[in-house]
Amino acid sequence: MRRRGRAAATRLRKSRRRVYRWGGAAIAACVIAAGIVAIMTHHNPKPLPYVTSLQHGEFTSVPNACTSVGTSVLNQFLPGSGRTTTNTQASTTNSQCSFTVDSKPNFLVMQVQAESFQPFAAAAADGSATGNAQDNYALAQLGLAHPPKKSPLPRAQISKLTGMGQQAFMAFQHEHVVGIVTDIVTVVVRDRNVVIIASLSGQESGHGFGPVPVATLEAGARAAAQAVLAKVMTEPTA
Repeated sequence: MRRRGRAAATRLRKSRRRVYRWGGAAIAACVIAAGIVAIMTHHNPKPLPYVTSLQHGEFTSVPNACTSVGTSVLNQFLPGSGRTTTNTQASTTNSQCSFTVDSKPNFLVMQVQAESFQPFAAAAADGSATGNAQDNYALAQLGLAHPPKKSPLPRAQISKLTGMGQQAFMAFQHEHVVGIVTDIVTVVVRDRNVVIIASLSGQESGHGFGPVPVATLEAGARAAAQAVLAKVMTEPTA
């Protein structure tokens, strides 16, 4: 009876091993089959809640800032001999340039910048390049209206501009440092994902320089911004 009991127990163990082996094989087969079904029935994942590439019509690059402002504009608003040009930033998406006249009675500095922004998840709305540009346009206005505490520049007087890009404003600042008075006019323009900043500053008094009519500075900053914007409009888009 004991021998028959041991034999039965042995058969039971072998039977259980076969069950485990076949069960494991069946599970593996099910996993493989499930994988095949998943591949065959795969659908594109749900789109991300923000944009990750340039959208149709957004600019892929910006023009060279130094060559965007024509000679006629420079001769009109930065007159005098010895005008210098400095390329301070040169890339396909961010170009900056400055023009300087340092010849009494004129000490004038024109600065222009054009930057095409890329998509950024934390940007306004859906994180598009245009949303990113809108944020940076607003930051530029905030920085002019409320300069850092240690900045020598006072708060700017902001006025809205029309007829330039999709958004535009002009800022005026009157700087007084160590007996030198300088007026600065800045024009900021946004069109789609590009932000243009053009400024013209003129020393009003001190060390034999000046004065410069504010109306001249305003007209010069606007002319520079318009010149750069016209060049931007010829750049390729997505």
